[in-house]
Amino acid sequence: MVFSKEDKILIKTLRESKCYSAKRFIKEFLDKKWNRRGLDNLLKKLREIGTVERTIGSGRRCSLRTTQNIDAVEDLRRETPDFISPDLWPPNSLNPVPVNYAIWTVMQRHKHQTKIHTIDELNQRLIEVWCGLEQSTVDMAVNQWRRRLRACVRAKGGHFEYNL
Repeated sequence: MVFSKEDKILIKTLRESKCYSAKRFIKEFLDKKWNRRGLDNLLKKLREIGTVERTIGSGRRCSLRTTQNIDAVEDLRRETPDFISPDLWPPNSLNPVPVNYAIWTVMQRHKHQTKIHTIDELNQRLIEVWCGLEQSTVDMAVNQWRRRLRACVRAKGGHFEYNL
């Protein structure tokens, strides 16, 4: 169900100030034609992350062929002798950016240490966590990615996890 921006503000305000439940919203706002499932999902999101706004990374995935990524690959080719070029990357990879995934897992652990209320607070917290990462964490993620990538190339893009 799609809620308007005004609906989300109303729902958030009434949930926080008067503890409205999904049933109560439906009962008191019949003209909105909200459904229980949509309200339950929105209230769950509000409870888990403290906002009803879209979060970074939600929605459709952006193309990975951005100017920034192309430049990064060129930098890696120049500066890293054993860099595996994208044309050798596995075609069936579930996660096209496994280093980001490994780092993100570590960052997620740290970002929730304090309650975050706004996107700006989230951005600031992620920057703080990123700046506080140990170089060994980044090195470990890169080495793990290389090992996985080589295993995938040996498996010709097929399943390889059991070989790790």
